[in-house]
Amino acid sequence: VTIGHEHALGSRGDARLRKGMDMDQLKIWQGDFGKAYTWRNTIDWRTRVHAFMKMLEGLSIERLLEVGCNRGHNLVALSQLVDDPQMVVGIEPNWVALDQAREASDRVKVLPASVFALPFKERCFDLVFTAGVLIHISLPELPDAIREIYRVSSRYILAIEYYAEQETALLYRGYENLLWKRDFLRSYKEEFSDLKLIRSGLWGLEDGFDQTHWWLLEKGSCT
Repeated sequence: VTIGHEHALGSRGDARLRKGMDMDQLKIWQGDFGKAYTWRNTIDWRTRVHAFMKMLEGLSIERLLEVGCNRGHNLVALSQLVDDPQMVVGIEPNWVALDQAREASDRVKVLPASVFALPFKERCFDLVFTAGVLIHISLPELPDAIREIYRVSSRYILAIEYYAEQETALLYRGYENLLWKRDFLRSYKEEFSDLKLIRSGLWGLEDGFDQTHWWLLEKGSCT
C-alpha cells in the first residue's frame, strides 16, 4: 500500500483541507507562533522509544499516523519499531515544522494537513495518535478533531495529552485560548461509545515526555 496523496485523497480532499485551514487557532499554529514553537521543540527521539514500545506492546500495527507531528521526533522513534517505516506517516500544518520533519528521516512520510481535515480515506491506518495536540484545541472544535481521527483509524487510537478531571484552561505564552487540560478518555467516549480502553498510563521527563497521561483505545467493531 502506498500512502500519499494519490492513495489517500478522495474527491473532497482539497475542499475539506481548506475548511480546516480557515480556523483561527490553526492559523496561529501555522504562523510565527507555530514557527517559534518548532524551534523550541528539540527532543532526542531515542528517549521516547521505550515509552512507545510499552504503549504498543503486543499490537499488530503496519500503518500508523501521527496527527500534528511537528519536527517528527515521534515518527523517527516509531520507525525503529515497525517492519516497514514507509508506513509511518505524519501530518503537520506548519511548513517550517513540516520541512524539519522531512529532514529528520527519509524513513517516514510527512504531509501538509490539519486534524480537522485529514486527507486520507476511512480506516486507512491501524493506529492514529496525537501527542500534545488535542490540548491545543478548543472544546467546541474538539469533537470535529476526534471524529476525523476516528474516521481514518481502522482499529487503534492513542492519545498522549495533559489530563485534568475537569476542563482547565491555562495561560500559554500570553494566549488564553491555546491550551487546555481535560479528561480526553471521556472526550473520546462521549463521541464514540464503542471505543474500548486497552491500557493507559502516565509519562514524565524520564520517559522523554512532559507530565502527560496516555490512553490506548480500540474501536469496538474490531474486537
